[in-house]
Amino acid sequence: AKGIKARVIPDQEIEERLFYPLINEGFRILEEGHALRSSDIDIVYIFGYGFPPAKGGPMFFAENYVGLPKLVERLKVHAAETKRKLAENKTLLPVDYFEPSKLLLECAEAEKMGMRAKVPAGVPLVDAVLGMKKKGGSKL
Repeated sequence: AKGIKARVIPDQEIEERLFYPLINEGFRILEEGHALRSSDIDIVYIFGYGFPPAKGGPMFFAENYVGLPKLVERLKVHAAETKRKLAENKTLLPVDYFEPSKLLLECAEAEKMGMRAKVPAGVPLVDAVLGMKKKGGSKL
């Protein structure tokens, strides 16, 4: 139907397509100032939406289980695939939830540059990057 071909989808891809846009949206929420810190988002998703508490919430999960550079890489892969599908099939609606947020890109770059080692224990990298941005701190 609608020119979509059935295919076998690996478990890893299902996890990425479900959780990575959710995590990306968490970064957008922080970027736009709707939440003060990443743990605010984690609490909402754990107690409001049933995110598995053992994973610490989506923001904690991204930083401590996935890794921010890998998250960015996989979001870009899914964004490119989505654009390709849109080009092939004009009946599909455009989406942007696979496009990495600016804050996520900055945090992934900070992680690659070794900033995590400079962040105090217990402080998420995203919160440290946000704090630098709010203070008008140095560019990463």
